[in-house]
Amino acid sequence: MVFIVWYMTLCIAALTPSGIILTADSRQTYRNNAGMARIGTDNAVKLFKLTQKSAVVISGRAFFPDSQGVVKNAGWFIEEFKKSLKMDSSISVREIAQQLNDFLIKVFFDPEEVRAKIFIQNEIGKMGGSDVVIHPRQASELPYSYIKDGQKIDRTFYVETISFIVAGYDQDGIGRAFFVVVPGSPSDPLSRNTQSGGQLNIGQNDVMLRIVKGFAAEFYNSILVLEAKKSGLDVTKEMDKMEYIINWGSMTMQDSIDFCVLMTRITESVQRFSDGTFNTPGGITGVGGAIDIAKITPEDDFQWIRKKELVVDDR
Repeated sequence: MVFIVWYMTLCIAALTPSGIILTADSRQTYRNNAGMARIGTDNAVKLFKLTQKSAVVISGRAFFPDSQGVVKNAGWFIEEFKKSLKMDSSISVREIAQQLNDFLIKVFFDPEEVRAKIFIQNEIGKMGGSDVVIHPRQASELPYSYIKDGQKIDRTFYVETISFIVAGYDQDGIGRAFFVVVPGSPSDPLSRNTQSGGQLNIGQNDVMLRIVKGFAAEFYNSILVLEAKKSGLDVTKEMDKMEYIINWGSMTMQDSIDFCVLMTRITESVQRFSDGTFNTPGGITGVGGAIDIAKITPEDDFQWIRKKELVVDDR
């Protein structure tokens, strides 16, 4: 298996009638041989221009092998994808998202599944297990079973994958954004547009959810919620009432930038001063470094607002 490095990250796509703002932090983390999460760098690139009217932000696996077995960062593969992408205006944002998903399945997920199967076989062999059966993958999970000491044991292997948001403008003048977890595909429930406005995010969004929604995903595993569900209460409907009302329809581009930067910096600060929650202790400080920012509008197409540049520190 490849030594795994992550873009734990917080990337946000904010859509308003004025245009689209994309932001991405720069932190890259990894788990060392002692099993500890470490910060690898605060100079990773996670935001990429795709066409004149579209861009992508990525999260998840940061490095994986190419067809020759040479390990390269995910950004290199995004640049390779761009070479195969039609650059005319006829291609839709959804089609770009689907093509990128198909590309990443081919160059990353399918080979990673093969490596995972070999890893599973080897690990079970070391444990003295036998008769390994690996079932068809379910999203990014590989269910498998084996025999040990006469007992059948069922397990699931989770393939560390990549998620991304592709955002841009279609020929009808409407901006759209699609969220995808490879090997999934773009879907309407995980999309936004500039007519209704809103935001999509990937990565470590627990702090952002607590601020905007009023609670984090782990809340659904609490005894209080589980008991409420048993009684027939629509917990999701009730909790949705806690969400802050954000008027995306009147938000300016500057407001969108301020919102995305605020959410990113608050997440970075909370991670700095906390170590998870009492319910889920232990956390990875995966958000930090410079924030790359780009905008996409029907009039000006893709433009960088802020982008990291190579510098020399000769202290």
